[in-house]
Amino acid sequence: MTTTTTATPPPPRPYRRRGMFWPLVLIGVGLVALLANYGLVQPVSVLSILALWPVLLILLGIDVAFARRWPLPTLATEVVIIGAALFLAATQPAALSFTSFTFNGSSDCSNPTASTSVARGTLQSLTLRIDGAAARYRLMGGATGAVEVTSDAGDICLRDRTTGARGDIRISQRGAHFGGTTEIVVKVANDLPLSLQVNAGAGELILDLHDVKTTDIRLSVGASSTTIVLPRPSAGEVPIRVEGGASSVVIEVPSDVDARVTVSGGLVSSSTTNPRTTKSGNTIETTGYAAAKDRVAVTVNGGATSVSVR
Repeated sequence: MTTTTTATPPPPRPYRRRGMFWPLVLIGVGLVALLANYGLVQPVSVLSILALWPVLLILLGIDVAFARRWPLPTLATEVVIIGAALFLAATQPAALSFTSFTFNGSSDCSNPTASTSVARGTLQSLTLRIDGAAARYRLMGGATGAVEVTSDAGDICLRDRTTGARGDIRISQRGAHFGGTTEIVVKVANDLPLSLQVNAGAGELILDLHDVKTTDIRLSVGASSTTIVLPRPSAGEVPIRVEGGASSVVIEVPSDVDARVTVSGGLVSSSTTNPRTTKSGNTIETTGYAAAKDRVAVTVNGGATSVSVR
């Protein structure tokens, strides 16, 4: 008599969900970009998206701790978190920045201070260079001397390399910066011809130069938010060049300024809401730019940059 033995099938493996947060992030970012392209939501800058990096840490922690034991509730939680984060990027872009986790600063700043200035003296022109770290910089006119600088963190150094009537001022921050928001205000003389160079990392840069006699501007910005109120030119064309990484650039064109903004390089997008301007391809310019003798020419070259003209 032959006994037939039926093999017992192995127990079913417990359901194991693969990590889904990377696919979900890509899908979510793609959907927001698509909706923005069709005007259904506000345009979202690359800076705002990249500033959501803490969300990845949260999702990683949730995925490691709960995905195997409770796969479906974990997936639902991840979807809600990603949706909330992208909603924040679309509706509150100004609240997002990289300033909470940035290491920057200058080793040349050995004697920092909270306030410093340079007298006007016999200066006929001014070259100003700012090497910025994780901070909110505000640069404007209105100085009684040549340059006045204040910092609420007391971390500013100023080097005066002036020769004769040509001013040469260097401003930098000291050491590493982790967390918080440092406010640094730089004022310059309105009537002193200004050549400006700014090297900024992560943070916020606000330049209100409308009433400053500006000759040229060169900006090198990283993961930052930059706002430029264009100067009123009085002696020909004023060139402004912006080299950007993952940045958001806003250019404000006052009513008494004719300007052209040209963008190029990488993933650069541009838009305008200024009624005096027209957009053709990657160029935005005021209606009177071509005929104007005194005007401003802005060139933006970025890796992943959003440019908005107002």
